[in-house]
Amino acid sequence: MQQQVRAFEPWMMSNIATGAATASFLTLLIPPFVTDVTGGAFRVGIVFAAMSLAAVAGPWIGKIADRTGRHRTIYVIAMFAMAGAFALLAVDANNARWSPLFGIILGLSYSAQGTIGPTFIVGAGLTHKQMSGQLTAFSLTYPIGQVIGGLIVAAAQLAGLGTAPIFWIAAATIALLTLVSWPALSRPAARLPAFVATQPDGTVGASADGAADGAPADVPAKRRPVALLATVFGTFLFVVVLSSMGNNGLTSQLANILPSVYGFTAAGTSLLIALAGLLNIGTIVLAGIWMARSTAMTAFAAGTIIRAVGALTMALVGLFTTPVLVLAAVAMLVTYQGTPIPRLAANELAVGLSERSAGQSVGFYFAASAVGSVVGCLVAGVLADAVSFNSVNWFAGAAGLAAALLLVALIPRARARPRIG
Repeated sequence: MQQQVRAFEPWMMSNIATGAATASFLTLLIPPFVTDVTGGAFRVGIVFAAMSLAAVAGPWIGKIADRTGRHRTIYVIAMFAMAGAFALLAVDANNARWSPLFGIILGLSYSAQGTIGPTFIVGAGLTHKQMSGQLTAFSLTYPIGQVIGGLIVAAAQLAGLGTAPIFWIAAATIALLTLVSWPALSRPAARLPAFVATQPDGTVGASADGAADGAPADVPAKRRPVALLATVFGTFLFVVVLSSMGNNGLTSQLANILPSVYGFTAAGTSLLIALAGLLNIGTIVLAGIWMARSTAMTAFAAGTIIRAVGALTMALVGLFTTPVLVLAAVAMLVTYQGTPIPRLAANELAVGLSERSAGQSVGFYFAASAVGSVVGCLVAGVLADAVSFNSVNWFAGAAGLAAALLLVALIPRARARPRIG
């Protein structure tokens, strides 16, 4: 019997907190804070790499949640830990010594939230249409958080608040949104064990109508890590690694790039990030409608290409003797519009291309993204110090282009799989 679910459910408000934390507070506050305190951009790369390395725990978090059924508990702990990470920096805002630990805590919590949140959707036995609707709604809350976070930071900067008060405001915002959404998490959490009970192997996987059944099956031997690389799912994960290298490497230095390369003020940078989040809302709505009528693979490919083109355009504008702020802003906004589209489609693709449970499949996707981010953030930090901040844009564009080319080769193999187009 088909479940009756709404596209938006109140528990998804927790993702507003994640959007504010990772797309605004992290992106806007950490790069200039660490650079100012340490005197170099490479330490910024270390902080972001520590966060990404911790996020590699995604598959294990998903596996533990699937086996224990403690999805809600792990999710809530992760959200409060996210708030605690910013509180840690607020305690000693004149010293960056806690910044690597901040990165590890934020990475683990973001990994748990980013793995379990989509699992509430892709692992609940929904139809493709229901899944697309919920993934779109869930994804929409992220840029809403980005807008809120960007405006909070811009207002604090214009008001002349110091670093510590802004970190405290960030922590309080995340904690408050978590408290508001906490009671509503019981509904999506209850759907998972109900669906698992209907599966012969007891995994959170896919239904026969195109939802997550985890089972466009490779042979069991392909579960082995080395053999995984030769599968369609393994190739997809490598595309994610390449794309994440460029996108997260660029993001890790964005709050330094915009002022240094193009001349934006700190408040102007914050407002531009908020505007990018506002535009993301429309992008996600359109992408969600398109994905429901088309396929997740098509949407994923489009977003990957847009990100690469946007980064390369940012690099070209950075070559101008006197960079035009409007062109730089447009290029950055285009890059940001490519970011939510792959994220919207990736969770459904991960489950559809993998033979593992939904929690593990989404966890592997998250881990692949984290691996790419570790490499990308470290390379971006080295390039920023040794070459220039604009070289980070070129690196992001090149990595994105490589991901797009590999994806073109992957599409025919993926389309041969059931429910993947």
